[in-house]
Amino acid sequence: MKDNRPSDTAMGASVIRAVHQLIDDHPLILDDPVSPRLLPAETLEAITADPGRHREPRAKGLRSHVVLRSRYAEDELREAVKGGVERFVNVGAGFDTFAFRKPAWAAKLSVVEVDHPASQRAKIEHFSARDLRPSGNTSFVSLDLEKGDLPAALGASGVDLDLPAFFACLGVLAYLTSGAIARMLKGISAIPGTRGLVLAFAPRLPGREESPAAERAARAGEPWLSRFTAREIAALLESCGFRSVQFLSPQAAAERYFKGRSDLPAPRLARLCVARP
Repeated sequence: MKDNRPSDTAMGASVIRAVHQLIDDHPLILDDPVSPRLLPAETLEAITADPGRHREPRAKGLRSHVVLRSRYAEDELREAVKGGVERFVNVGAGFDTFAFRKPAWAAKLSVVEVDHPASQRAKIEHFSARDLRPSGNTSFVSLDLEKGDLPAALGASGVDLDLPAFFACLGVLAYLTSGAIARMLKGISAIPGTRGLVLAFAPRLPGREESPAAERAARAGEPWLSRFTAREIAALLESCGFRSVQFLSPQAAAERYFKGRSDLPAPRLARLCVARP
């Protein structure tokens, strides 16, 4: 990301979630009625007028990943809330809408969204212009993850670091350097209230051509900087203070989220995990 420009990929992910609401089969993998409200009327009309362009294999594969990572994170968060978690910290939240559509089980959950200052400003302005307001127990923390310290930024914003908390970091790691990733993960594991972290990562595929998503991000000035095999990300998490790492395998994802679906493909690779300190 360029220092003073909001992330284009954040808005791109919200478009993908909106497409899912408009053209995919029900029940939806991710029920997100807010995402379509973020788009101009002409964009919504174009999606519904020509759904075929969104049903090409590459588009469907990317959409599967985007909606799956949010759904998986919210499912893990729900289980954490049952276990006593009181706060959700969304690191690199982008244009995520959870705080604007909280389900009943999350009514008392406080939400902290952390993002780059430029992206944070753009989100607040964009959502406000569409008369979208988050729940009253939502706060926004501005932080450049490449340069800053996450626990320090949370503490300076008045976040109680002892309160039981669950973290998510989705669609972020690819854009950070290895040093920034390690600093962030060590910081999360060291926070006293941390109970778990859902993490999405870009897979390392030796000998494979660059993915379309990575190519688009590079053209937007947001190149992918970090990729991992499952073994590498597990080793990194453990070295940063997490004691257990569990991956959502392609087989488990297919059974849990894609069984009986013909609209979207199940993932072929492990790209999501939950880690606990």
